[in-house]
Amino acid sequence: MQPIPVKVKNVNVYPYVEWHGGGVGPVILPVIEGASGTYAVGTLIMSVFYNLDLNVTEKPKLGIHQRYVAMGETEDGTPFTTPWMYCTNASNQPEFGRTITLNQPNSEANSVGSVPPYITLGPLTDITVSQLFPPPAIGQILLIESGSGNVIATRTGTPHEMGVEVKGGKRFGNLSAGAKNIIITGKNQDGKTVTMGDLTCLDPNEPAIFLRQFGPFN
Repeated sequence: MQPIPVKVKNVNVYPYVEWHGGGVGPVILPVIEGASGTYAVGTLIMSVFYNLDLNVTEKPKLGIHQRYVAMGETEDGTPFTTPWMYCTNASNQPEFGRTITLNQPNSEANSVGSVPPYITLGPLTDITVSQLFPPPAIGQILLIESGSGNVIATRTGTPHEMGVEVKGGKRFGNLSAGAKNIIITGKNQDGKTVTMGDLTCLDPNEPAIFLRQFGPFN
């Protein structure tokens, strides 16, 4: 299903915090208040895509590829709450996105470094690749910027695994096969930001291949 943006208003955005201490948890103050924009939810194969684009008067204090959750209203006053999403644009037109894959059984890509046969689903430009620090750490390492490539999916599997093929771009640090907690953002043919997280690097060469792996290696 192609995502259809819905106009939203009175949107507050909060840093996402995983709380396992019991009780009500810590007090989290919003980083964006009373914003307006659009919210879209779409599906492709067994994946659900969430995108929130906002307009604010001042540049908010956001971190690229950090996690946030938003609450607001649609134009008719219906309240909504997003799942946690990654910040993909920290300007005064902030963007947030996330891809969630449903039904995650063991897959055919069952060895780190092996790349299963895959198909391309659509081109991406302006690709940024980061590796997130595992919780409870906050932050990330930039691996590739200004790359190009494609959204990809394995030819077989239930569900088909999705990921990104990245070509070119400027590389930083050391990208290796088996690297986990990878998040990738890029622009599709319509100029919309596409975000995919929880990826594993299967091939660090040219092109670099990243897929969502499920099962013993996830």
